[in-house]
This record gives sequence, structure tokens and C-alpha cells, in this order.
Amino acid sequence: MAPLIPPFPAQRRLLPPPQRSTFLFGPRGTGKSTYARQVFPDAVFVDLRAGATTRTLLAEPERLHDLVDGAAPGRWVVIDEIQRVPSLLDVVHQRLDREPGRHFLMTGSSARSLHRAGVNLLGGRAGRRIMPPFLAAELGDAFDLSTALRLGTLPVVYTANDPASALADYATVAVLDEVRAEAAVRQIAGFARALEQLALSQGTVFSPTAIAQLAEVKKSTVVDWIEILEAMFLIVRLPVFSARPSRRALAAQPKLYFADTGLAMAFRPNDAARAMPDAVGAAREGLVYQHLAAWCSTTRDATLSTWRTTSGVEVDFVVDSPEGLLAVEVKAGSTLRPADRRGLLAFQAEFPDATLVALTDGPLRSRRGPILEEPLGGFLKRVVPGQPLVGA
Repeated sequence: MAPLIPPFPAQRRLLPPPQRSTFLFGPRGTGKSTYARQVFPDAVFVDLRAGATTRTLLAEPERLHDLVDGAAPGRWVVIDEIQRVPSLLDVVHQRLDREPGRHFLMTGSSARSLHRAGVNLLGGRAGRRIMPPFLAAELGDAFDLSTALRLGTLPVVYTANDPASALADYATVAVLDEVRAEAAVRQIAGFARALEQLALSQGTVFSPTAIAQLAEVKKSTVVDWIEILEAMFLIVRLPVFSARPSRRALAAQPKLYFADTGLAMAFRPNDAARAMPDAVGAAREGLVYQHLAAWCSTTRDATLSTWRTTSGVEVDFVVDSPEGLLAVEVKAGSTLRPADRRGLLAFQAEFPDATLVALTDGPLRSRRGPILEEPLGGFLKRVVPGQPLVGA
């Protein structure tokens, strides 16, 4: 039987290898298995996508001990798609207690299966990372901004011979079919309509009530579907920055982003909807979200949020990290108008130590007062996990 998601060429990933046992979550097709084999080529590899292995360990999870016992001390163990046999986590827990020098990398494309099974998530003994789509810096000269805005950067799509067809297939197989299997979704037509509305809400404050009305289902059903998509790492609700006191009244509603901007494009109703200016603007924001989220995922004590006041003044992204506060605004066009600067300047008035960056279509980096203007593509290529986010 052909694999659900076919293998794709190996590409060097820039995520630093974990130093302790870690859960590596992320959507299907982001390259978690490939990454695990790249960073730990000598690991004991337990592939739960293989039917025989899965059946054996489902029947008796303790058989994992037999696979690990023969490995040299300190040798990593990779368990690929851990959600397929959640009970293995109890065995992993035992091994960590018995053998503190042993480390496990556990990949997964759904946290819902683990929570639903009521298993322990190792009680803080393991870190947590999210595997992003390709970063621009990973693709190097192969990165093309216009292509990424249309099709995203999922490895399984970007490396395909026909990326547009691969994205369409992924949207059907890895999202619609997988969600239906994962959550036993019965109202598949309503779910498809809700996905369209979520795609149209990319980069905006969205209303589950409005989506339910347009999808012709109950609001509670839409809320359940959103939680399923989040548990499968396909969408994210980005919270409003509230780590520091603010003199302004802040809005409470989060913004919605898909894990890959290509998915948001794929689920828009038709080609006309994908070509609309708001779709292109949402794709630009979505691509910046992907890169900033990847950087924060591998940077200790870094968080990503948005900022918006009740009066409508907003900044697209706020990165709070040991480097300091960074406010990022994504704008179309090659120059900033006064209105484009409003949100960043308001944020600086609240937080004078913040670094302000506006991403535009301009060809060169320049500074206008406190705001650093930078070409969008150039900024994306400089986002590298483990390196400073804003260079000199």
C-alpha cells in the first residue's frame, strides 16, 4: 500500500538537536521522521507507522524494554508517531526513572490521542517542540517568496514534482480524511464549510458563532472542531500580549493562523478567493507567523503573541524573549504610510524598550525614526533558530 504521505527528499533542517528527552509534535508532512533520523542517525528507531511494530507494542507495550535493553547507555531512542500507541509513555516513564542517562525523542501529529487516552506526558521529564514547515533559511536559494505565499512551505509540498497538486492532495488526505478518522467527524460537509471559513479568517480575530452560522452547524460543534485542529497542530489561536502591564485597555480575542500558509490558501473556496488582496495579505502574515513561531519554539523563555487594544490599534506580532521585546508589523507596499506606523509607535509608547520592525516590499533595510523597515523576504531568510532574531 502506498504511504499516506510519500517520502520526500532530505533537506538540512536548522532546528538544533534536543539535549534532553523531547516530544516533537507537528502536522503530518513537516519532516519530523526525517529530522529525527538526521540528528540521531544511530538512535534506536521505533517506527509506529509500521503495522507489525504497532501491533506488537499495542499488544504488550512492555516489549519496548526489549528494544531498549540492547542499546548502549546514552544512545537515543526515537519513537515515531507516539500517539499510535499512547501506552508506551508509561514504559518510557519507567525507563527515565531507571536510566536517567537515556533520552527519548517522541514524534507525534496529534496530542488529542494522547490526552484522550489519559496517559501521562512524563511529568515534566520531557521538553516539547513543534516541527515547523521549511524555513526560508533552510531552503536557501530554493526559497521563492511568491511560491511560498501561494503554496506554503510544507516539505511534502515544496519538494513535490507538482507542488500545487501535492498541496491539494495534502489538504484532502492529511486534513479532511485524517480529521474524520481522528475525531469521527460525521458532518463532513459542514466541516468542509467550516474549514473554508477558518481559511478566510487567517490572520484575523475570528468568531466561532459566525463560522457556525455560515457552516450551518452548531457553535459548540465548531468549537469542538477548532480544538481538534489545534490538537493536530494544524491551526493556532495566537493570544494577545499581556505579559507586562499596559495602560491601554486590551482586546481579549486571539487571532487565528494555520500552521502553514499554503493550507489556508488551499481551503479558501476557489481561485478567485485565493487571488483577493486580503488573501495575499493574510499569506504574508501567515508566513511571518510560521517563522517567528519556529524561532520561539527553540528559544528558551520566548513567547509569540499579538497586540491589540479595544480601540483597534494593533501590532501583528510580539516576540518576548531574553533578547527583549520585538514588535513586528507586516505591510504591503514598498513604503510605510503614517497609518502603517501607528500600531508600532503606540506599542513603543507602552513599552519604550521594544524593538520595532516593519516588513515591507521595499528592496533595502532602512530606519525611519525608531522603526526598522526591512524587506519581507530578507527578514524571513534571516530567521534561524538559535541565532539573534534581529541583526544589526
